[in-house]
Amino acid sequence: MEMTVAEAGAGVTCIRLNGRLDAAGADAVGLRFTAAIVPPGRNAIIDLSGVTFMASMGMRLLISTARALSFRQAQLVLFGAQVLVQDVLEQAALDQIMPITASELQALQALDGFAG
Repeated sequence: MEMTVAEAGAGVTCIRLNGRLDAAGADAVGLRFTAAIVPPGRNAIIDLSGVTFMASMGMRLLISTARALSFRQAQLVLFGAQVLVQDVLEQAALDQIMPITASELQALQALDGFAG
Protein backbone atom coordinates (compact mmCIF):
# COMPACT_ATOMS: atom_id res chain seq x y z
CA MET A 1 0.00 0.00 0.00
CA GLU A 2 1.35 3.39 -1.01
CA MET A 3 0.14 6.74 0.25
CA THR A 4 0.75 10.32 -0.85
CA VAL A 5 -0.41 13.48 0.88
CA ALA A 6 -1.18 16.72 -0.94
CA GLU A 7 -3.19 19.92 -0.59
CA ALA A 8 -6.54 19.85 -2.38
CA GLY A 9 -7.40 23.48 -1.67
CA ALA A 10 -7.65 25.83 1.25
CA GLY A 11 -7.84 23.79 4.42
CA VAL A 12 -8.33 20.43 2.66
CA THR A 13 -5.89 17.52 2.78
CA CYS A 14 -5.93 14.98 -0.07
CA ILE A 15 -4.65 11.47 0.57
CA ARG A 16 -4.10 9.21 -2.45
CA LEU A 17 -3.95 5.48 -1.73
CA ASN A 18 -2.60 2.81 -4.09
CA GLY A 19 -2.67 -0.92 -3.53
CA ARG A 20 -4.61 -3.30 -1.31
CA LEU A 21 -6.26 -1.80 1.76
CA ASP A 22 -6.31 -5.08 3.65
CA ALA A 23 -4.77 -5.83 7.06
CA ALA A 24 -1.21 -5.51 5.74
CA GLY A 25 -2.03 -2.36 3.76
CA ALA A 26 -3.81 -0.73 6.70
CA ASP A 27 -0.82 -1.56 8.93
CA ALA A 28 1.59 -0.14 6.35
CA VAL A 29 -0.09 3.28 6.11
CA GLY A 30 -2.30 3.50 9.21
CA LEU A 31 -0.11 5.63 11.43
CA ARG A 32 0.92 8.05 8.65
CA PHE A 33 -2.69 8.19 7.37
CA THR A 34 -4.09 9.11 10.77
CA ALA A 35 -1.23 11.51 11.56
CA ALA A 36 -1.70 13.37 8.25
CA ILE A 37 -5.42 13.90 8.84
CA VAL A 38 -6.49 13.92 12.47
CA PRO A 39 -4.03 16.21 14.34
CA PRO A 40 -4.52 19.13 11.91
CA GLY A 41 -8.29 18.66 12.25
CA ARG A 42 -8.85 19.72 8.64
CA ASN A 43 -11.31 18.39 6.10
CA ALA A 44 -9.83 15.56 4.06
CA ILE A 45 -10.61 13.81 0.79
CA ILE A 46 -9.37 10.30 0.14
CA ASP A 47 -8.61 9.14 -3.41
CA LEU A 48 -9.45 5.44 -3.62
CA SER A 49 -8.98 5.14 -7.40
CA GLY A 50 -5.73 3.21 -6.89
CA VAL A 51 -7.15 0.86 -4.26
CA THR A 52 -7.68 -2.56 -5.83
CA PHE A 53 -9.06 -4.37 -2.77
CA MET A 54 -10.51 -3.34 0.59
CA ALA A 55 -10.94 -5.53 3.65
CA SER A 56 -12.38 -4.87 7.10
CA MET A 57 -9.12 -3.44 8.48
CA GLY A 58 -9.08 -0.86 5.69
CA MET A 59 -12.68 0.08 6.44
CA ARG A 60 -11.85 0.32 10.14
CA LEU A 61 -9.03 2.77 9.36
CA LEU A 62 -11.40 4.98 7.32
CA ILE A 63 -14.19 4.84 9.93
CA SER A 64 -11.94 5.58 12.91
CA THR A 65 -10.35 8.50 11.07
CA ALA A 66 -13.74 9.89 10.02
CA ARG A 67 -15.01 9.68 13.60
CA ALA A 68 -11.89 11.35 14.99
CA LEU A 69 -12.30 14.16 12.46
CA SER A 70 -15.97 14.64 13.33
CA PHE A 71 -14.94 15.40 16.92
CA ARG A 72 -12.84 18.24 15.46
CA GLN A 73 -15.76 19.51 13.35
CA ALA A 74 -14.13 18.30 10.14
CA GLN A 75 -15.17 15.74 7.56
CA LEU A 76 -13.68 12.88 5.57
CA VAL A 77 -14.93 12.27 2.00
CA LEU A 78 -14.00 9.25 -0.13
CA PHE A 79 -13.84 9.41 -3.92
CA GLY A 80 -12.89 7.50 -7.04
CA ALA A 81 -13.42 3.95 -5.79
CA GLN A 82 -13.17 1.18 -8.39
CA VAL A 83 -16.28 -1.00 -8.83
CA LEU A 84 -15.10 -3.81 -6.52
CA VAL A 85 -14.14 -1.36 -3.75
CA GLN A 86 -17.32 0.70 -4.27
CA ASP A 87 -19.40 -2.47 -3.82
CA VAL A 88 -17.61 -3.25 -0.54
CA LEU A 89 -18.17 0.31 0.72
CA GLU A 90 -21.88 0.15 -0.17
CA GLN A 91 -22.38 -3.29 1.39
CA ALA A 92 -20.77 -2.05 4.60
CA ALA A 93 -22.97 1.10 4.49
CA LEU A 94 -19.95 3.39 4.84
CA ASP A 95 -21.93 6.08 3.02
CA GLN A 96 -23.93 6.37 6.25
CA ILE A 97 -20.74 7.45 8.04
CA MET A 98 -18.99 9.55 5.38
CA PRO A 99 -19.77 10.83 1.89
CA ILE A 100 -18.60 8.69 -1.02
CA THR A 101 -18.36 10.41 -4.40
CA ALA A 102 -17.20 9.49 -7.89
CA SER A 103 -14.71 12.32 -8.46
CA GLU A 104 -12.36 14.68 -6.66
CA LEU A 105 -14.51 17.64 -7.70
CA GLN A 106 -17.60 16.01 -6.19
CA ALA A 107 -15.64 15.28 -3.00
CA LEU A 108 -14.65 18.93 -2.70
CA GLN A 109 -18.27 19.95 -3.38
CA ALA A 110 -19.43 17.61 -0.61
CA LEU A 111 -17.09 19.45 1.75
CA ASP A 112 -18.47 22.81 0.59
CA GLY A 113 -21.88 21.64 1.79
CA PHE A 114 -20.47 20.59 5.17
CA ALA A 115 -21.19 23.11 7.90
CA GLY A 116 -18.90 21.55 10.51
